[in-house]
Amino acid sequence: MKTSLLVTLLTLAACGSFEAQAPKGFAVYDDGADYRAVSSDGVVYRVRSEDNAPEAGLPFWREALTKRMSDAGYLVIGGEPVKAGTVDGHLIELAAPLGNKDYGYAVAVFVAGDDIVIVEAAGEGALLKEKRGDIIAAIQQLTFR
Repeated sequence: MKTSLLVTLLTLAACGSFEAQAPKGFAVYDDGADYRAVSSDGVVYRVRSEDNAPEAGLPFWREALTKRMSDAGYLVIGGEPVKAGTVDGHLIELAAPLGNKDYGYAVAVFVAGDDIVIVEAAGEGALLKEKRGDIIAAIQQLTFR
């Protein structure tokens, strides 16, 4: 019981307009205002919030994020609705070559009042794909204030 309480306290963090939990198998580290965690094989997970400016809804931010990442050279390989509790969001999955391996990047966006909350996971493509279920589970456990 004490161990599970300690693990819960270590993996929960309050950051601005959201509370996040690390994906299973990730360790939380403090590196500023963002919520950050990393797996032992180098997949990183970050949650941050930005002002919802210009003020817009989820369809706008989904399209803007997709266009921005595509223009930056990422290949959009998928996208799907995702929920954090009862809040609708959108997950975009991307790939880009990095040396002799493919690099994977997953970005989810939520509109939470005056903020947008952005969840990012990145790492070597096969490793990110292997952790996809745990990352989505962590996204679904986000709470907003």
